[in-house]
Amino acid sequence: MLKTICYISDSCQEESLHALKNLYSKAKKNNSKHNITGVLIYYNKNFLQVLEGDKISVDATFKRISLDTRHRNVFKVININIPQRIFEDYNFGFTIVNNSKELNELYEYLEWLRKADNTLANKVVNMVENFIAQKKESV
Repeated sequence: MLKTICYISDSCQEESLHALKNLYSKAKKNNSKHNITGVLIYYNKNFLQVLEGDKISVDATFKRISLDTRHRNVFKVININIPQRIFEDYNFGFTIVNNSKELNELYEYLEWLRKADNTLANKVVNMVENFIAQKKESV
């Protein structure tokens, strides 16, 4: 059975580009090993991540993340079984939103997802858009 968890969290520190790239490399390697797909977004000292895969792997990965001292205020937004993967073709992507060009690229991907006309995909798209909008307002 496939499952997805989407969470948001605060970073305990301002992450450097180098630290974020290392974090992403480790996450991608671990997630590939456990056949987890999804996306990781970092914006303004906050993370939003979507994990997809078999229930045991997704739950174990989320548990490790929630115990990671680099995160605080980990909040699970979506925790449901799914009939198919949304991010299967995205191969666990990573986005650092630093400027309007990167934000536009993310929106292009989200728009592609929205056109898939998948209810869960649309929920994730709306959540990512709200996440970014809220972070913009707090800057």
